[in-house]
Amino acid sequence: MDSAFFLIVCIIVVVAAGFIQGLTSFGFALIAMPFLAKVIPLQQAVPIVVILSLCTNLMVIVDARRHVDLKKIWILILSSLAAAPLGTYLLLLLDERLLKAFAGVFIILVAMLQLLGKSFPVKREKLAFVPVGILSGLLNGSISMSGPPVALFLSNQRVGKDTFRANITAYGIILNVITICTYAYSGMLIKPVFTYSLWLVPSMLIGVFIGIKAIRRLNDQWFRRIALWVIMLSGLWTVISSL
Repeated sequence: MDSAFFLIVCIIVVVAAGFIQGLTSFGFALIAMPFLAKVIPLQQAVPIVVILSLCTNLMVIVDARRHVDLKKIWILILSSLAAAPLGTYLLLLLDERLLKAFAGVFIILVAMLQLLGKSFPVKREKLAFVPVGILSGLLNGSISMSGPPVALFLSNQRVGKDTFRANITAYGIILNVITICTYAYSGMLIKPVFTYSLWLVPSMLIGVFIGIKAIRRLNDQWFRRIALWVIMLSGLWTVISSL
């Protein structure tokens, strides 16, 4: 592939992914990974996306820091981290395609119900974070899909856009840091990973900046609908990738 065309494609994709992340606080990997994995070796594309995701999350948390409620989500974080190793073990027991298909269909159905106006608010929210965190950890450890279960739960609880963005971003930062440490230990953070990441950071910054500016023009209702559509796309892509 021509190097100039390669660079242009990567920049456009990362700007779009950064915009979605700045707008909804998740979804960067959903947009960036399928394209970058086509032009960069997968062993390099995966850590590049995680590094850029960490950068996007840090930008968003600066904007949403006043709304972070760690007292509420610490249970979610701990239960997710505890379940992640079990997710890896689950991957050894079950076929990856089966896991992806099941998770994708489940996410699509739940997101669709919420888009149709069906929600089931949980009164004991802190307690509910335990199974949500476990599900997120299992999916993260098995098929690297931690965000949608948390996003669906926050949407089901009708959480306002500021609290939604702040809490899911704080959660994402912790997972990003742990994942990057894992990659460093396994020797995946090689020179091309840092080179590509540095080249793509400016376009990522532009996308996130535009997304953060755009979110201020949306009310909670429109934000929730956009977030649910992004979740549905992630579920649809997961199903397609399992075929």
